[in-house]
Amino acid sequence: MYPEIVRIEINNEIDGFERTVINRLLPCFDSIEIEALERKNSFLENKSKKFDPDRDNEGCIEEDGYFEELNHIFTESALKQDYINSSATQLFHLFERQKKRFLGSDQTDIIKPKLAQIGYDLDSCPHWMALNKELRDAANAIKHGSESNAAKKLKSNFPHLLADKSVCLSKSDIERYIQNLRNFWRLALNGQVDS
Repeated sequence: MYPEIVRIEINNEIDGFERTVINRLLPCFDSIEIEALERKNSFLENKSKKFDPDRDNEGCIEEDGYFEELNHIFTESALKQDYINSSATQLFHLFERQKKRFLGSDQTDIIKPKLAQIGYDLDSCPHWMALNKELRDAANAIKHGSESNAAKKLKSNFPHLLADKSVCLSKSDIERYIQNLRNFWRLALNGQVDS
């Protein structure tokens, strides 16, 4: 049996992760297109103030403004993808730390028999599969790169998480992993916490 504080700690950690990643930091990327348009307009405004018809070509300035906008979108979108991917690795590490702390190990062959004693079959648990297979493979592919064994495993098992050989997780993937983490612990602690 676990004390109630275990359930509280696990929920607080998951809530904190969700609050920070989903509600606080990820929304910083919501205005990429607006920012890009502002950069383009600012560029064009600055050029118009310094326009010299003997030196400047109006068409080239418009084109440069357009590329200023595109560059911002591509750069910020890549940063957003990197942030989402790094969030997945952080979430997987949170899962591993929680398993070690509350189940005594992060190794499946040690955890599986412990949970089987309370009737929790990991082999048939979709939450375990999402966390310990899909999220694990994605996190390892992110950390070790597109040519790693982890990336090959991800491509074989979860090709929908790849785009041009790169891991391409979405906000909804992170939200799904968070929900699977909540569900895993709800089942793992079912009947195991003193109320």
